[in-house]
Amino acid sequence: MEYFPLVLLMAALLFLGLSYRFRWYAKPYDPQKRTHNLLLAGCALCCLVPCVAIFCALPHENIAYPFEGLLENQNAYEQQFDAFLKGQIALDFTPDKRILALENPYIWDARTATGAWYPWDRVLFDGQYYSYFGIAPILTIYYPWHFLTGTLPAAETVCFILCVAGILAAAALVVALVRRFVPNVTLSLLCLGIFAVSFGSLMFMVQASADMYYIAVQSGMTNLLLFLLFAVLGCGQNGKTPRRAVCLFLSAVFLVLTALSRPNLLLFAAASVPLFLSELTEKSVHPAKRAVKLLSFILPALLGAAFVMWYNYVRFGSVFEFGARYQLTVADVSTYSFSLSLLLPSIYCYFLQMPAIQGNFPYLVLTYEPVAGYGQYLYTTWMMGAFAMPSLSGILLSPITYKRGQKKDLVKLFTFMLAAFCCFLLAFVDICFAGVCIRYLADITAVAAVFSTVLWLDLDSRAASLSRGKRFAVYAGISLLLFVTILVGTLLIFENERRYILQPAA
Repeated sequence: MEYFPLVLLMAALLFLGLSYRFRWYAKPYDPQKRTHNLLLAGCALCCLVPCVAIFCALPHENIAYPFEGLLENQNAYEQQFDAFLKGQIALDFTPDKRILALENPYIWDARTATGAWYPWDRVLFDGQYYSYFGIAPILTIYYPWHFLTGTLPAAETVCFILCVAGILAAAALVVALVRRFVPNVTLSLLCLGIFAVSFGSLMFMVQASADMYYIAVQSGMTNLLLFLLFAVLGCGQNGKTPRRAVCLFLSAVFLVLTALSRPNLLLFAAASVPLFLSELTEKSVHPAKRAVKLLSFILPALLGAAFVMWYNYVRFGSVFEFGARYQLTVADVSTYSFSLSLLLPSIYCYFLQMPAIQGNFPYLVLTYEPVAGYGQYLYTTWMMGAFAMPSLSGILLSPITYKRGQKKDLVKLFTFMLAAFCCFLLAFVDICFAGVCIRYLADITAVAAVFSTVLWLDLDSRAASLSRGKRFAVYAGISLLLFVTILVGTLLIFENERRYILQPAA
């Protein structure tokens, strides 16, 4: 891997050379051509190679259940699965009376002074321990795995399964957005964009960092991408009503699973609002058919929301409480709040902060830059901004997508503007209520990578009327941005918060 940057540079030069020689930059993608679609499918499948390589590089032995060791040594998902099988929601731990006697057990120093044991980063509420980690992975992976094997999957296995689904969903979402909003997109650039999205989303980095924290991130990213994919397909302009109704039903299911993975990612549901509004105003479709499609989304979404609120209520007495404010961690999380003083730091840390460069592999080093909490504790660790992967800066292009007088472009404008706005808004929410960490950056990179790539493809398609030299210059510039994103995304498989591959014994 030490020579990967050189290999990728040679690949980029070869790609540009062949593109100029055979005029690939002037060959548009035709959704009706089977060979074009097979080529895109092949690119998506090739993106699974790093998933398999990472999975093989990490230990992933199944976990015997019932557990052979102490329950306290299992991660939060395994403990919650154990609780469910025992017919309870609270974790199967009895809180120490010394912890319960504290005036504020959420202060680290106070808990430490008692000398009592407690499960780290779990929730203490009303005299019982809970897990604030969403149960989507338990429902979608742990239960089926246990039913088939009698064991539980290792964190590395869970992240592998979710990463495979996420990579395929990201590729399909790019193609779906292109078909809906970007006519005459260049085929070769679309193929390259699929690779850039896979690496720029940081899903490979998340998989390589597999543990209970990254299971939550991987589950959230994958279910969010699947929600957006089926929302775009269900609100598409082509296809019969039953197929579109099924897509909207699935989009509702994955929206609920997103809430049961990382609730903060629900912010990105705003990007789908213009698509659903376009369904309501689609005059060419009979009102009854519109009602069928929309109800196929609304009904499962309402049922899922009812389940989520019930689950919150039976644990914490509030339908909107997911439990994070009661976690036993480094600080009293209930004191966190929105602070406008963190707005500019959120933009810098989550978008502009650059990694350091070193001479040895993996060449990039995440940087640690303390951020003032302005009166409150602010968790800060190793970080890199999204724009260190340069193609992700494409979200800044969203305001130029609209062409006056074209309704489709109006939907396109608001869809992409809301996606970009939610990236910045979520960065602000995360820094206020979580802090600064490369893991939190992954909350926004999946959406940023997909929508940025589509915007770069849109910019390239608009350059089709330019002279050959200018046309190729635009194509080459965008290609290089995508190649650099692939490079950075690859290096982050090795340089990340955990560094499990480089330091397997750590």
